[in-house]
Amino acid sequence: MTRFDLHIHSALSACGEDVLSPRLIVERAAARGLHLISVVDHNASAHVEPTLRLGADSGLTIIPGIEVATREEVHLLAYFPGLSELAEFQKLIDAHLPKLENNSELFGHQLIYDDGGEIVDLDRRLRLVGVDLGIDTLVAAIHEHAGRAVPAHIFRLRNGLLSQLGFIDPESRFDGLEIDWREWRKRGLRPGCREQGFPAISGSDSHFLEDIGRRFLEIEASPQSLRELAAIVLA
Repeated sequence: MTRFDLHIHSALSACGEDVLSPRLIVERAAARGLHLISVVDHNASAHVEPTLRLGADSGLTIIPGIEVATREEVHLLAYFPGLSELAEFQKLIDAHLPKLENNSELFGHQLIYDDGGEIVDLDRRLRLVGVDLGIDTLVAAIHEHAGRAVPAHIFRLRNGLLSQLGFIDPESRFDGLEIDWREWRKRGLRPGCREQGFPAISGSDSHFLEDIGRRFLEIEASPQSLRELAAIVLA
């Protein structure tokens, strides 16, 4: 069995708990019995590489990812097969973010940790905002970089696909739809279920250390890559 959670934030997200270093995330995930995770910070990915290294030492499979805010203020999860594809996509995001500085007193800090759990830098770019690219353009860009595009927490009243756009286009090229955990449980969903024709997944959307491992999905297979996971869950 594989327990996985593809929606975990680190201290690089301004809304994430400041202690959420890659080291603590990996240690907590392993201790809670997770096998596969993705750290998806808001318009940022500096913690993915250290999480990959630490995950390898702990027996965790890490899917490189990021959570992008579109021009419509829809949160869109993007998963990639490797660091190089994610890095190229990050360049696109950085080019289309507002050239503004983060207000840490208003939004929170955007801390960068090393593998040992020490703070080594502060990301001063304002990242908790939408880029100037629409959702269809971003989905196409994700696919151009061999990634998978999954709108996040679609039923949430803020930054969800339905709250921001009011509908789900059946012709969209989404690879899946993420259902927030409360709605997932309410509907009695499981991996393999579909929502309006799209594969449905759920994640913890953890912003605090204590939340990691409290919510997860479970499948019988043991995927070791995005391609394998997508073939099982996003198919």
